[in-house]
Amino acid sequence: MSRTTLYALMALHVVCSSGGYIFGKAAAVGFEDPAVLTLARALGAALIFLLGTGTLVPRPRFTPREWLQLLGFAFLLVPCNQYCFLRGLQHTVPSHPALFYALTPLGVLALDSLLSARRPPGVKLAGVVLALAGVVVILRPWERGETFSQIRTGDYWIMGAVASWIIYTVVVQPICRRHDPRTVTAWSLIIGAALMLPVAGKDLAALPMAMIPVDVWLSLAWLTIVTSVVMMLLWNLLLRNLTPVEVAICTNAQPPTTVLLAAAMTAVGFLDRQPDLGSLFFAGMLMVMGGVLLVQLRP
Repeated sequence: MSRTTLYALMALHVVCSSGGYIFGKAAAVGFEDPAVLTLARALGAALIFLLGTGTLVPRPRFTPREWLQLLGFAFLLVPCNQYCFLRGLQHTVPSHPALFYALTPLGVLALDSLLSARRPPGVKLAGVVLALAGVVVILRPWERGETFSQIRTGDYWIMGAVASWIIYTVVVQPICRRHDPRTVTAWSLIIGAALMLPVAGKDLAALPMAMIPVDVWLSLAWLTIVTSVVMMLLWNLLLRNLTPVEVAICTNAQPPTTVLLAAAMTAVGFLDRQPDLGSLFFAGMLMVMGGVLLVQLRP
């Protein structure tokens, strides 16, 4: 696959992810229980992949050991990543998750260095320090008040989602190079949905479907079809052709794209006006982005 095609796929991933933060916020607010929303999203994606198995998705040919690995990937993707992401979105604003996910290259580098027992160069360590300082500025632990406390709580959940996403990105690459990424993606999400059933299956069955607004259902459809299916396929396809750090670079464009999209969606009335986070948010964003760029500099 050519570099031009790979970069085009990365750009498509950025656009889809920005929409995911916006529509994810609407869905998270519309569903009171994030576990129920997580299960509904996972079941929808699992159904799509099961219907496509044998046609759009090759049939699985994993060894018993690889099935155990898939169980771990499924746990990282659904009960960890998707649940923490949706719970965090209930409290924070869409621009914050986009910014924290931009830390993915930094986390991938740190985890990869730890696993390979290699110390990163000084400039990359400086980037880590700068990015983490930016996170502190965004979290603003010194601020008091209900609005900031609520946003900060959501941000902590989002950071948990980012941590599980970083681990997944590093550990899933080897199996994506041995097997078709579509099959790895499909069965990770199918098993992940099964893991969520004992947690939220009863509550989902008792959910008053008619009480949920149409725009919330449309947001859930975006999360299911675009975020869980299309974006996951793109991510694992990129991991088959590039290194984890190279793939993670596409998260760099998500913060400004999401801020612009959120402003547009607020202007047309789809989103409620988000709290004005002021100059400190943008200062922290610049610090995070600067640190991430330093981490990605080649020696």
